[in-house]
Amino acid sequence: MADQDGQRDTRVTPRLVIGQIRRQHFAVLSTVGRDGAPHSAGVSYGSNGSGDAFAIYVMTRRHLLKARNIQSDPRVSIVIPIPRPVLSFLPPATIQLHGRAELLNWDDPNGTAVFEKFWMGRRILRGYQRAREDGESRVCFVKIVPEPQVSTYMVGYQIWELRRNMESGSAKVILAPGM
Repeated sequence: MADQDGQRDTRVTPRLVIGQIRRQHFAVLSTVGRDGAPHSAGVSYGSNGSGDAFAIYVMTRRHLLKARNIQSDPRVSIVIPIPRPVLSFLPPATIQLHGRAELLNWDDPNGTAVFEKFWMGRRILRGYQRAREDGESRVCFVKIVPEPQVSTYMVGYQIWELRRNMESGSAKVILAPGM
């Protein structure tokens, strides 16, 4: 990404983007149905630690539309909003990923380890464990492996830096394996 003087702007780095993805736990997951209709849903998510091939995990149930869509077409898109603690009335920064998803068993050790790492994830795990004890058999993880190129908007920027040229807040980064 270049700044207004044509110089390379290095503030939006893969490390910054991965750090933001790992700090957040809410995203909008988009899938495509067999009929070609798009579907989007807000989801709680977690991501694995560095050293492993980067992946994002979501818990759901196999009969829900997002899971059925993934079963027929694994291509997904994710938008992760990065909330602003101050000036919350302004739009959030965002990270946009494309990737491929697969459904995994409810007891997948990697998915479980990811959800054990954050407060909401532990609550979701416990809720689905109770549901399984009550006979729910459709619980599953969705594992999403993003494509290496990730797009961002306003990540690493202050809002006043973009007041004259909103497009200057766009960036693309390449995520290396094992980040």
